[in-house]
Amino acid sequence: MTTLFTNARALNESKKSMLVDMLDSVFDSLDLTKTQRERIESAYNAVGDYLASCDDPLLDGVQIYPQGSMRLRTTNKPLSQEEFDVDLILFLPNAGSATRDKIVSVVKQHLLDSKIYKELVEDLPRGFRINYKGDYHLDITPAKSYDLESLPGHPLWVVDKSMGFKESNPEGMAKNFDEVCSMLPIIRRPQVFLEALNSKSVTALPDQSKKKPLNRIIQILKRHRDVWSQLNSNPHADFKPISVVITTLACRAYLEVIETGKQYDNEFDLILDVIELMPHHIESGFDGILIANPTMRPENYAEKWNRSEKQEGQKYARAFYAWYQAAIDTFEYLASENIRGMDSVFAALSGAFGEKPVLAAQDCIVEAVNVSRDNNKLGVGLGTGAVIASIAGKANSATTGLHDVVPVKRNRFYGD
Repeated sequence: MTTLFTNARALNESKKSMLVDMLDSVFDSLDLTKTQRERIESAYNAVGDYLASCDDPLLDGVQIYPQGSMRLRTTNKPLSQEEFDVDLILFLPNAGSATRDKIVSVVKQHLLDSKIYKELVEDLPRGFRINYKGDYHLDITPAKSYDLESLPGHPLWVVDKSMGFKESNPEGMAKNFDEVCSMLPIIRRPQVFLEALNSKSVTALPDQSKKKPLNRIIQILKRHRDVWSQLNSNPHADFKPISVVITTLACRAYLEVIETGKQYDNEFDLILDVIELMPHHIESGFDGILIANPTMRPENYAEKWNRSEKQEGQKYARAFYAWYQAAIDTFEYLASENIRGMDSVFAALSGAFGEKPVLAAQDCIVEAVNVSRDNNKLGVGLGTGAVIASIAGKANSATTGLHDVVPVKRNRFYGD
């Protein structure tokens, strides 16, 4: 079987583990901070309580719950001036036969009646945005029951400006995602680089205990998509793949890997396998291209790929494959002969994932390296340049995969 990752798969285990630890450190810095999460949760609870306070019988017993990246724990801090996009479902259990226009009218009027929300409400094709004009906004999609058949999760009819209503099952998709996330691969990982450093020098960010390999892989792919889409003169920027497409394809690829029972020496090869298998789960048929919600096949996340007007569909498909090739190129470049030493790795990571989170990760890693150096527990593998923990200038070759380790001398920096 041929591989798309010739250079990346040929790396030795120490370098693969080093890259995984660097990526993990970068994405620690891209997670929501405790303060950001608390602010978003406060706004989310407040708008939910307000919507539930409406006297109109249409809003009697409403329920509001998250969907998308917040629900799946795959949120990244946005680039530059972009905001956190918090997606919410507003379920109206008593909407019954109410039309889309009626539902939208009642919900919007209630929001406009509020001194807090009347200046913040914006219309969306599938509901409303509460735009706090800061670092986040809430996108609220009203929905009613979908009673045509029994499906897992919470099948819905969501309001849609062009169709009236569209089938959707975000909670079904999320529960399926959670189930796949809970399936963990067997990693026979050597203890090298950051794991072997003094962990007390690295401050953990909130909610990391809830992150599984699949959550992190999707964060990596989504962030790469965001940075790639903002590259100068990118002809695909307006048609970049949406997050749910990346999430669904990565989830199915990950499940395929797990079901094979394959064992890994490091998470790096797992990431490569998931990326390589993603396009295999794009379906095509008489009705066009399909990337379906696994719990509701009529919900096609690739519906824009089938648009015929002005060849829009082809543009969305081409943009996906252009980004996909760029992701492959990124991992191949990280493994290339041009990348030697930590500085060049950090430079390559900055180009792929943005300078700010990489600088934060670099500071964190350098601090950890210095602590281990001061404790005479840091070494460099000869012929690889991989930084590893060592004791008295020696390392166990069975653990590190290295046979020759040179202790790194302590540095003392004085003055400015």
